Amino acid sequence: MKDDLDHAGSLDIERLDPIRHTEVSRGSGLVLPTVFKPPPSATPQSLIPASIGRNAHPHVTRFIRVDDPKSFLICTDGACLGNGQVEPKAGWTSVFGPLEQNTNASVNERLEHQGPLGDFGNPTNNRAELRAIIGALRYRNWASEGFTTLVLATDSEYVVKGATE
Repeated sequence: MKDDLDHAGSLDIERLDPIRHTEVSRGSGLVLPTVFKPPPSATPQSLIPASIGRNAHPHVTRFIRVDDPKSFLICTDGACLGNGQVEPKAGWTSVFGPLEQNTNASVNERLEHQGPLGDFGNPTNNRAELRAIIGALRYRNWASEGFTTLVLATDSEYVVKGATE
């Protein structure tokens, strides 16, 4: 039995992106990402511990910066089995809170063949890494929870350089 991705050629974006009612468009250049550079002696737990976000209803736990309660961390990753080979399979994830029982603090999906802007492409590691960032940004209207800054953690030099240089 084929899954939705194999049958349709793309994942159901309507199901995947809860803020799907916003128009999907390419960047405007109004937001310019920068590289987050923590102090050398800092640990992630000392800078961005898990704490309760008070503006979400119901209140939920997020990774909120100690020195800026309007800034929080989302961890992203993408991977591709058979990258550059015939019939690769890729997936991505975004984690925006501690994984606790009975909470929805992450989203993950198989990488679709058609991207959020309608572009087609074979699954690759770089596409999966980029899709994880797009998924994190589009998953919720983070401003409605009172956040003005998102710190996106990724292990992808490709994504970091592409966004900041």
